Amino acid sequence: MSNCVVCQRTFFQEISVHSLFTLKKKSVCEACRKQLIHCNGCKRCRKPKRFGPFIEQECGDCIRWRKLLAVDYLDKNISLYEYNDFLKTLLSHYKYRGDVAIGHIFTFSLQAVICDHFNDYVVTTIPLSEKRVEERGFNQADELIKGMGIHQCLTRNIGKDDRKQSKKTRYERISLVKQNPFNLVEEEKSFIKGKKYLIIDDIYTTGVTVRMAAKTLLEAGAERVSSLTVARAIKG
Repeated sequence: MSNCVVCQRTFFQEISVHSLFTLKKKSVCEACRKQLIHCNGCKRCRKPKRFGPFIEQECGDCIRWRKLLAVDYLDKNISLYEYNDFLKTLLSHYKYRGDVAIGHIFTFSLQAVICDHFNDYVVTTIPLSEKRVEERGFNQADELIKGMGIHQCLTRNIGKDDRKQSKKTRYERISLVKQNPFNLVEEEKSFIKGKKYLIIDDIYTTGVTVRMAAKTLLEAGAERVSSLTVARAIKG
């Protein structure tokens, strides 16, 4: 018997080879797992097809990004699940109430994606400002893949708008394209050239954050940059 880390209900957990590499590893009951909807659709960002329009398997969001940037900084994004109300509540408890056990239920799935799709990439995360780290006590992206050997090469520019992303409008997020909030850790600059990078974050909303991080890495000589998140917001 196990207690679900999400709803706290007691349930019987079957042990199998498959369960060692899924959400069952961290004791999530069947009822909660069914509310997590796997994300698939756009070949570049995983936006579900039912939230079109799509042109040749590419969503309108990604098409607009290519038009805006001429060359998209982000090679592709993979998200595990759709950002529905259930997952929104989970990630809110994880980030703002410090319930790290919830974050850890996604670790094994993230590791599996990295092994399957990004085995030769350097793994890094979206950095938080010192203020956010003090408030939360941890960086949610770091905690998601704790123990995987994160190579932290990005830092936040001091003085940039540090309001929570969830408090910003779509226009305010898109405006980050003109005021990149990221910079490089000085000691890492010589390491980046010619390497492929995978950026880990909790949520892909408009895609601005990971693209600005990708831009910073590409300008330092990175060969290619992709991102991996737990959630893909439907309305980006």
